[in-house]
Amino acid sequence: MEETKEFKIALENGLDLEKLCTTGSVLNIHEDYNENDYDDETDDNKIKTDYIGTPIKSFAILDKQMTAIDSNGYVKKKIISEGGGYELNDGCTVSFAFTGYWENEPEPFDVRKPSKPMVVDLKDNGLLPGLLIAIKSMLVGETSLFLLSHQLMYGDLGVPPRIKSKAKCAFYINLIKCILTPAEGNLDLSEPNSFARVSKEVKLLYASGITLHKSNNYMAAIKLFKKGVHMLHSCRLANEEEEKFQRQLLIKLYTNLSICYNIAKLPLKTCTMCNELNRLDSLWNKSKVLFQNAKALRMIGQFDEAEKKLKRAMKLSPNNEELTNELAVLQKTRENCNKRKLLINYEGQMSNVVNDNFKIEVDHLIKYFKENDNLCKYTLPSGLNSEEVNYVKEACERENIYFNKVETNYLLDREDESSIVDDWNIVC
Repeated sequence: MEETKEFKIALENGLDLEKLCTTGSVLNIHEDYNENDYDDETDDNKIKTDYIGTPIKSFAILDKQMTAIDSNGYVKKKIISEGGGYELNDGCTVSFAFTGYWENEPEPFDVRKPSKPMVVDLKDNGLLPGLLIAIKSMLVGETSLFLLSHQLMYGDLGVPPRIKSKAKCAFYINLIKCILTPAEGNLDLSEPNSFARVSKEVKLLYASGITLHKSNNYMAAIKLFKKGVHMLHSCRLANEEEEKFQRQLLIKLYTNLSICYNIAKLPLKTCTMCNELNRLDSLWNKSKVLFQNAKALRMIGQFDEAEKKLKRAMKLSPNNEELTNELAVLQKTRENCNKRKLLINYEGQMSNVVNDNFKIEVDHLIKYFKENDNLCKYTLPSGLNSEEVNYVKEACERENIYFNKVETNYLLDREDESSIVDDWNIVC
């Protein structure tokens, strides 16, 4: 007898429990759901899925690992990865992904992938009570597993045959984003009173960025911090008090951007952030900012300026071990990149000749540059003759290092940033 394949479907949205128990409910099929998106493992091939969570064999075992978050114990929770930021409230609109499982079922019955999250206004949401309680217990960036009782989900009767009576279920939920619910439609940054709303959303972006930074997701954190900066610069300010608050928020965002850019080995962008902090009078009086500025300047070979900023930071924080260590790194890096060794003139040397000592020093410099993460860009001294420049270029090609001409000088570079002409010359 030929085996008949069982087709699986998923629900588009949760059911309204009140309608389910009174006037009835309509099941809407999740059109994006495709059973081929789920694990179809063979010996030769495994299809990777992007929904969260895995099947659960026993709810009884799971129940012992969880904590009740409501007074009746109908919603139980287990945090998989921590989030951060402010607690949710009815004034928030959230974006979240989820996967719902029945007990001992290999495939989920309801899915919303991180690539297409559900967006819900917590004040007017239409979610089942169990899901609403679960989501309100979370912080941005958090992923948690919830065990939900039928009393707050699909009721005593369920929706046969797909949903059994008194059906307990488990939901993996990832809270991706949270913004303030716009009072009337989308937020208009040109509104005279927009700053109050903008500042609250920027605080949420900032808190989410800090969470991403702590989880080592620096590029995602940078994206949120930059969005906050853009919103603050775009909105209208009503008075000096709002301008003062805007300045405080910008200092926080620029400071954290400088930290993230340094970790991501983008020192030029760090210098730009420090220039902005200097404009806001928050550079020379902050040891943390001076430290980041010094690191960035050291990474682009501006050793004297880096030392100047670092010593200023050490005056502000004299017992800071991190600053002392950075000074040692700076001094060692400068010694290994001593430009004077490349400029020694030998009697009788012709302008179109490359002597052996020059080659030795160039080979040493490029090897050090390639192997040392403390240096991202390095400007060669001016005055090299054409043959010396050609030798440096050939040596860079051998080691797969970029060699760019910047104005009248030449730049060793870990990345091809030939479109950037003057940025390397920024000294904050």
